[in-house]
Amino acid sequence: MEYDSNYSRSALITEKSVEGISSLKLITVKELASVNDLDSAVVFVDLKDDWPLLPSVLSIRRPVILTGISPYTTAELARLLDYHLAYTGYLEFDERGAYVKEALKSRELISLVFRVHNLKRKEYPNYDIEAAVTRYLRAVRERSIDALLFLLPEIDFDYDTLVRETYESLGKFGFLGEDIESPRVGTLRYKLIASVFLFMLIFSYSPLLSVLVLPLWVLLPVIGLPAGVIAGQFSIYYGLSAKVRREFIGVLLFFSMSLFLGLAANSAMIGPAYQNGLEVFRGVKLSLVALPGWLFIRGIMKSTREKFSKADILLIVLVVLGAIYYVLRSGNFSVVLSIERRLRDILDSLMLVRPRFKEIIAYPLLAISVHNGFSIRGKLSPIVIAGGSISVVSVVNTFCHATVPIWTGLLRSAYGLAIGLLFLIVYLTFFKRTHIVETATEEPLNPKDRE
Repeated sequence: MEYDSNYSRSALITEKSVEGISSLKLITVKELASVNDLDSAVVFVDLKDDWPLLPSVLSIRRPVILTGISPYTTAELARLLDYHLAYTGYLEFDERGAYVKEALKSRELISLVFRVHNLKRKEYPNYDIEAAVTRYLRAVRERSIDALLFLLPEIDFDYDTLVRETYESLGKFGFLGEDIESPRVGTLRYKLIASVFLFMLIFSYSPLLSVLVLPLWVLLPVIGLPAGVIAGQFSIYYGLSAKVRREFIGVLLFFSMSLFLGLAANSAMIGPAYQNGLEVFRGVKLSLVALPGWLFIRGIMKSTREKFSKADILLIVLVVLGAIYYVLRSGNFSVVLSIERRLRDILDSLMLVRPRFKEIIAYPLLAISVHNGFSIRGKLSPIVIAGGSISVVSVVNTFCHATVPIWTGLLRSAYGLAIGLLFLIVYLTFFKRTHIVETATEEPLNPKDRE
């Protein structure tokens, strides 16, 4: 939270001055000679055309934003930037940005890097003022963007109003910065606490696994981070599934342990490389599917002798409805898309951050699993078991993105839990009474329950 308060602000960079707005001024390399006051300038350098002038541009000691590819190798460009102590920005979602990011990753002074978000000129036709402001605000609120760039549109678009309303929105939430802030720096204290927690968590499940994972977690994060997260998720699930039998208490325990594991992963990534977005958590998809996938496959292998139950019929209906919505959402049904987009914007304005839908669905499934001792009757029972585990992996995944502010992750996770508990109340008052989900008579999911 300390880092959030210090580094959640973003500066505005505009191509033209807007009355009443304090912003940095974007200038191109060609405009440098005609600009008298460079104190508030940020130089945009397209390396494809401007690379011969790069040394002279860097010598003026103003922040630069790089895009494109130059004849320099990435190592040469990195050394050049370091030599001039260049405060260097790169654009989010830049189609030509891979070369620049690779060069920035090679820098020794990797803390002298900032991230820039902008609405591309070709994207303006897809936005109105309100939607564009929401996009800029979301970039700061959900990804800690250091600077917002406002390029002049090529269509009839109220540029001044966009800049002004974004400026006011940032100021309202305390996200407005007068200058580009220095990136975050790491501290061994948080990494040490994270390592101790992870070791104790995995050790409680498998001492041997903890001894294997911890050295990778500390010495080789590229492999150790996803390995530690996945091992931690299995430790939480199997550790708690052997003990909890009350729905609300069980869900809260699963949520709390998942939250601690997510915070441990986030603490292990504190430092300029991760928090500048140059290094990312590898194995995100694997960490999302490993536990649910294992539980589903294991459940399918055990349910071959089961008959279809009432719960199976209900699951089929829900899957069909979900498929219909997915088709409508993926096709040319503008009404559906506009409603969804409007709903997302409303949720953003009311809740600051939107909860993850999969968590809202997963918590009731987890509660069903807890109530039935993680052993449920029916052909499709593995869907319930695996679906409930998504609550664990999703909460942990929220914090596996180092650029996301901690408060944003906490709020999103809390929303998911709160709304998921409301769905749980529906289950307790209806599904549980009608016995739609029945306990299996076979051995429980967790082998430890046999002891």
